[in-house]
Amino acid sequence: MKLNIIFLATSFIPVIVFKVIARVGEANLAQARLATVVGLTLALIQLILSKRFVKHISYLEWAFLGYLAFGTAWVYLAPADISSFFVDNSIAILYFVLVLTALIPQLFGYDPFSYAVAKRIIPEHAWKTPQFRVINIHLTYFWSGILFVCFLSSWLGHGKPLFSIVIPLAIILGVGIPVSRFYPTYYLKRQYTSQPLDQSLFPGTARELVLQMPLGFDPVAAGDLEADIQFDLSGEGGGKMVLSVSNGQCTAREGEAASPTLTICSPADVWLKVSRREINPGMAFINGLYRAEGDMELLVKISELFHPPGEAKEKSATKEAKKRKNV
Repeated sequence: MKLNIIFLATSFIPVIVFKVIARVGEANLAQARLATVVGLTLALIQLILSKRFVKHISYLEWAFLGYLAFGTAWVYLAPADISSFFVDNSIAILYFVLVLTALIPQLFGYDPFSYAVAKRIIPEHAWKTPQFRVINIHLTYFWSGILFVCFLSSWLGHGKPLFSIVIPLAIILGVGIPVSRFYPTYYLKRQYTSQPLDQSLFPGTARELVLQMPLGFDPVAAGDLEADIQFDLSGEGGGKMVLSVSNGQCTAREGEAASPTLTICSPADVWLKVSRREINPGMAFINGLYRAEGDMELLVKISELFHPPGEAKEKSATKEAKKRKNV
């Protein structure tokens, strides 16, 4: 994880060096040539090291390499009058390339642009969850807007350092990064119940909870679902249990399923707190408090399929009381 974060940070070094060299003093063709060559060399080193040590090359690294390679060819091969356009607008062009890098991949069904950051910060077990993709799609469009504002600042400011470096950096550090850090937690808190549920509706141990989950099963929400959900809960009050959903019915038993659709591994006390909403389910999963393998869509849907067992008991008791009263 630390190595991923280090390589995420170093991926920006080639363009930072390029921007500094290109904009020192009066911008001219000689400076642009030096800046692109130095930047391209650093980008190639970054690419090689990322491939070797983290086994992954991000969109950002490809975008920076492509931009610097194209810029190098532009300032060395194009006529002087055409090269001058790159010299005068190199930073604005960089921001525009980043806007396209942010937008194009997900428009063609590839991973969102912000995966470049998220996959180097968020644990791998959370990558397959629907929330992870939705959050990153939202952040990708957000960053497209941030980068477009940076492009406009540089373009309208005619490439001057104040408009190409200072203002965009202030926008990125003051708006972009804080929102990116805050938004995943905000999204997950809105998706799940923020207040703990009534603990009296739940049994005292996670084992009892799982075995009683069929009492709160919602066949309408399940539809034609056919699934075996394996629970592997460690610690006091835990155990191995299986929930089987088939033909609009749910049964629970102790033991293991041969081929579970979804496997949930958790300390027993953590799963009990997750079920009671004492801790946010989405944040608990992303932070590694419990693990899941298999159908991540089913993991998200558990709260729709099952209600607290105590609710079913209360409803059943109310119906029975009404029947007796009518008799």
